[in-house]
Amino acid sequence: MNIAIVTLFAGTVITLSFIKGKVSAPKNTVYVFIMGFIWLYHTARAVIKKDEYHPDIAVLIYSLFLIWDINFRILGNGNPVLSPPMENVFEVFLKDSQFIAEGIGHSLMILVIGFSIALITGNILGMIVGWVKRLNNDFTPIAKVLSPIPPMVYTPYLIALMPTFTSASIAVIGIGMFWPIFLGMINRVGSINSRLIDSAKAMNVSTPTMLFKVILPYSIPSIVGSLKIQISTIFMILIMAEMIGATSGLGFFIKKYSDYADYARVLAGIFVVGAVITILNVLLDIAEKKLIKWKAV
Repeated sequence: MNIAIVTLFAGTVITLSFIKGKVSAPKNTVYVFIMGFIWLYHTARAVIKKDEYHPDIAVLIYSLFLIWDINFRILGNGNPVLSPPMENVFEVFLKDSQFIAEGIGHSLMILVIGFSIALITGNILGMIVGWVKRLNNDFTPIAKVLSPIPPMVYTPYLIALMPTFTSASIAVIGIGMFWPIFLGMINRVGSINSRLIDSAKAMNVSTPTMLFKVILPYSIPSIVGSLKIQISTIFMILIMAEMIGATSGLGFFIKKYSDYADYARVLAGIFVVGAVITILNVLLDIAEKKLIKWKAV
């Protein structure tokens, strides 16, 4: 039954794309392919999961495309510039594939470098500050003040200050994510089960051993678990930074074509950003299940 429902909606969306509307959509090849891929994915899930699968997400996705296609392309409601046919939007993936791929690569490079710096320094320093009471008392109030400041507040200054936009973007991400990660690690250290700490102290372990062989392994599951939220936040920071002064990247792609009022490409860029974040979250889920075999107690 679930497969029949998904097939019905997919067939309706694909069939509708061949009907001529008031707004021109010369090609629908990529659109039909992606709609078919969504059908194939959800059909496979329905077969694998059987009674556990529900077609709600597939129905929602197809319904949104149906409403958009009927309202804006077939009936011609709305502004055709602001509301381009989805067929035209998805065709951008083929026409600008190289430009989009380069933008994804550039954005991911900046994200990986900036986030890695924030992740490593924030967790290591947070662990030390959280363990040393005097440092905790000194730096926790500072972190609580600085961590809520939106990175976009100091982005224009960093772009003017740094020698290149790439280094400025890395700095924005690094600074923007350092304080929340730093404060989060301090809180993790403070919430560790006291029995675990007492057991380690009873063995008379050194401070480095306590930090890197007791506290850090205990904290790794929660660090990895928080990455999914942090990835979404950091991507938002990156895209907004790229919209200010970049010459490449996904944010630049969206900003460039919004200036030209090419909203088919703008929407395509938004879809790509959503797809990249989704893929990164899926990869993090897989990594968490494969690599983290223990849970904090």
